[in-house]
Amino acid sequence: MNPILSAIIDTTETLNSAPDDYIDPSDGLKYCGKCHTPKEAFYPADLQNQGFHKHPVMCQCAAEKRDREEAERRDFERMTRITTLRSEAFHDIPAAGWRFDHAVVTPQLAKAKEYAANWDSFKQDGIGLLLFGDVGTGKSYAAGCIANALIDRMESVLFVGMADVVNRMQGNFGADRDRYIKSLMRPDLLILDDLGAERNTSFGKERVFDVVDKRLLSGKPMIITTNIPLSVMQKATDLDDRRIYDRILEVCVPVVFGGDSFRKTNAADNMQKAARYLNGASH
Repeated sequence: MNPILSAIIDTTETLNSAPDDYIDPSDGLKYCGKCHTPKEAFYPADLQNQGFHKHPVMCQCAAEKRDREEAERRDFERMTRITTLRSEAFHDIPAAGWRFDHAVVTPQLAKAKEYAANWDSFKQDGIGLLLFGDVGTGKSYAAGCIANALIDRMESVLFVGMADVVNRMQGNFGADRDRYIKSLMRPDLLILDDLGAERNTSFGKERVFDVVDKRLLSGKPMIITTNIPLSVMQKATDLDDRRIYDRILEVCVPVVFGGDSFRKTNAADNMQKAARYLNGASH
């Protein structure tokens, strides 16, 4: 037998041994004293003729331990990856805790949930959403819920305010601006929050068009939230506005958000709580 192979087999044999192992006289193989399954197996006949008789194998309990450790390693890597994706997705937006299972499911939120559930198809076709409606009706929250649902599936997401995007591009020039735009194209899903909050200037509109157009050309989906009514977008007369809205409506399915403002409701609830606390404190 090759001395190098012999040394490898001896080393493996040593590592594969435990004090309570035993030899089963019925086949001459070593068995594990814990699970009583073989820790050795015979080589094929042609190799036995060359001096190779038995080789170590994993017993059942060793194989189960290996599988358990491998599963734990994969879970750890998955959670580490998800934590990284979540930190990259939300910068100045407190959306990390926005979840479908933490919210009252409105018809709009149900549609957002269906979008996340059918993400593979939307991703393949490059189809996004246009979430529009009055201030405080849950548009950004719905987008954040979608983001977290996809991050849990280890999809990359970037959630940014449109005003922040324009301001960032205003401070960058040439190669720096190109790098920033490329960073917006990189994630699987780009969420552009609050279209219309950016400066209403020719520069601002040109930058919004650049981002929307390049994202469309990338073939990757985007979700856009805005307070601008759909009718205004569809009937825009300003050429710059029309260029932007046409691109958005080409690849984003409109979903209208209506009803009472969640922010006003929360504010009213907080005022009632404060009044109860203050009245209680006066007695």
